[in-house]
Amino acid sequence: MTRFAAAQGFMGPFSHDGKASIAPNPPWHYAADFITVECWVKPLDIEALLPPGLGLHPDERGLMTVSFVDWQACTDTGGELLDPIRAQYRECIVLVSVQYEGKLMQYCPYIVVDQDTSLARGWALGYPKKIGSVWITRSMGVPSIASPKLESGAIFAGTVALKDRRLAEGYVRLSELADDSAVTFGSRPIVALRHFPSLFEGQHDRPAVCELVRLQAENVHASPIWSGTAELTVFDSPTEPLSALRPIRVGRGWRYSIAMTNRNNHLLRDLRRTPAYILSEEK
Repeated sequence: MTRFAAAQGFMGPFSHDGKASIAPNPPWHYAADFITVECWVKPLDIEALLPPGLGLHPDERGLMTVSFVDWQACTDTGGELLDPIRAQYRECIVLVSVQYEGKLMQYCPYIVVDQDTSLARGWALGYPKKIGSVWITRSMGVPSIASPKLESGAIFAGTVALKDRRLAEGYVRLSELADDSAVTFGSRPIVALRHFPSLFEGQHDRPAVCELVRLQAENVHASPIWSGTAELTVFDSPTEPLSALRPIRVGRGWRYSIAMTNRNNHLLRDLRRTPAYILSEEK
């Protein structure tokens, strides 16, 4: 919590009680339903988006997952749940398999969300979030054709759009409970790039913050994971990098729920101190 004079907050805008902050002070508690599709893209297309320190892992070259997610989040008081528009949002998360110092991880090059609070939290954590539109099939827990059960034959779908253009759509047709090979959210450590630019004259290419971080999740709980066949279509876009990560093969899909808490990040590397960055400053 940042405090000065009579104002405070985790992020601006600041106010006397901190409640005006676009994102509240952590810890942040989450629960979510996931629809995840695995696919493979050209390895060179992934490499083009990786920051220094990350490379492709030989065991999962070109592997990417696209998840359509229905989230609910709150702070320790749980007060956001009494004002659900502050707690609920939807998201499309793209993760690619990478290695850092030889360890298999996933990196997030792209993510779309529909709420500004989640956008701000994501920027603080290192997720490169943009505001868009995400929709997913829900299960309401009652028997109805309008509420698919978690059972063989059920279909769960997701879509994502940004600035009036649909970016991707996919679905999973459930068949059975998944085995341990499921590439679900958090099944590999997630590494992110925290990047905040500088607007001082002559320093636009020298970011104020440029860090590789590993996202730290606490109190993780997961439901049984349902597996099935999947389809994923990625559409053209004049601006969005997801269109450059077009699948050459689609694999399995999964439907599952998770809960977790985010409180801290773990710093892997300050990229401003890497040789490439130091050399650019000396020029």
